[in-house]
Amino acid sequence: MTERLASSAGSLLERRISRRGALARLALASSALAVAPLRYLLRPGTAWAAIGPGNCSGGLCTDGYTAFCCEINGGTNTCPSHTYIAGWWKCSAYGGGGLCSPEGVRYYVDCNRIPGQDFPGGCKCANDDCNQRRVDCNHFRYGQCNTQVSGTTEVACRLVVCQNPADIADFNCNGTVKYDDSTCGHEAACLTWPEQLGGAGGA
Repeated sequence: MTERLASSAGSLLERRISRRGALARLALASSALAVAPLRYLLRPGTAWAAIGPGNCSGGLCTDGYTAFCCEINGGTNTCPSHTYIAGWWKCSAYGGGGLCSPEGVRYYVDCNRIPGQDFPGGCKCANDDCNQRRVDCNHFRYGQCNTQVSGTTEVACRLVVCQNPADIADFNCNGTVKYDDSTCGHEAACLTWPEQLGGAGGA
């Protein structure tokens, strides 16, 4: 299993995808091995088919990234119940017309499932649509926020904020910066309004 994961990670890096993209896909393969090892190793297909809905032949649901929280949380750019803020990264060259366009930068914040709790619906495409990104699938944590919470769980969804998360008291994040400008083009209609953030999720 270790050899297969190493080979997969090497192939991803050779294609020069972003660091976060490589980590997300490696984490996804690891999740597939943990959840359905025989299915992943012995049957043709990808890790997506092993841990999530296998009906998508394409679309955003298969691109390796997680949906925005506002897409599944009634249009609200906040962490939903059963999640907590676990980490963040920076888009340093935002050129779109949505949230944070005046600043020209965006901060993407991961809302991870709270350990010991279930996220409603589990791993699936947002709103059961192959053209929307995944929810509660990627077992991954950057780890700059709420370090008192141990372990790693799935990223349920993502927030966008326009100021450094380390400066937002309720987020409880440190200032260690990770960058991924390949995510600057990620958009959702619910991020076009200037509402920035509310609470930080919870039980």
